Amino acid sequence: MSQIILDVPDAIAGLPEPERTRLIRGGLFEATRTRVRQLKKEIAESKDHLQEFERRYGVVFVQFEDELLPSLDTLQAHEDYNDWFFWQHLLAENERLLSELHRAGFS
Repeated sequence: MSQIILDVPDAIAGLPEPERTRLIRGGLFEATRTRVRQLKKEIAESKDHLQEFERRYGVVFVQFEDELLPSLDTLQAHEDYNDWFFWQHLLAENERLLSELHRAGFS
């Protein structure tokens, strides 16, 4: 187990060590569970947005970027690319974070 330095309110710091530890560990556990739920929700939202772009253009992001975008010289296509790129990046980052939390024992 790693040790970190954590600033806490004086009221918490003044508690007996076993109680302080119990509160901090419990709080971290609950915060992590909440974060896992949030990541899962954001992953689902990202996938919904990505599916919408895939339906609209009939290709996945890499194909759109490599094959279609150069031939689509419209403002809408470039705005869609920026949005699509954002959701693609957000999905990858959130899946990476969720995977790390799963490896740490949170699901």
